[in-house]
Amino acid sequence: MKRFQIRFTPEASRLASRLSPETKKLIKDALKTLQKNPFMGDDLHEELAGFKSFKPKRYRILYAVDEENATIDIYHIGHRRDVYDQFRILLDDLKKPL
Repeated sequence: MKRFQIRFTPEASRLASRLSPETKKLIKDALKTLQKNPFMGDDLHEELAGFKSFKPKRYRILYAVDEENATIDIYHIGHRRDVYDQFRILLDDLKKPL
């Protein structure tokens, strides 16, 4: 099985940089797991369809898999209490015309 490359959006990179050292280690270990099997995450529904969610402990990694290019694009990382709402807001902001 091929190994997938992980790419971060600027927003996901910013969010990851703000995590505590313990949480960064948890996320890093989760990303290694995803590299081996990117389809482990749960499929999201409704307005978040097309994205997946991987759940290390109380955190969520929201991502999409590009099988053709063997990449995993990380879009959002956060605590389970508000990660989905924050991601919906981010997507809505991106859809607004300039």
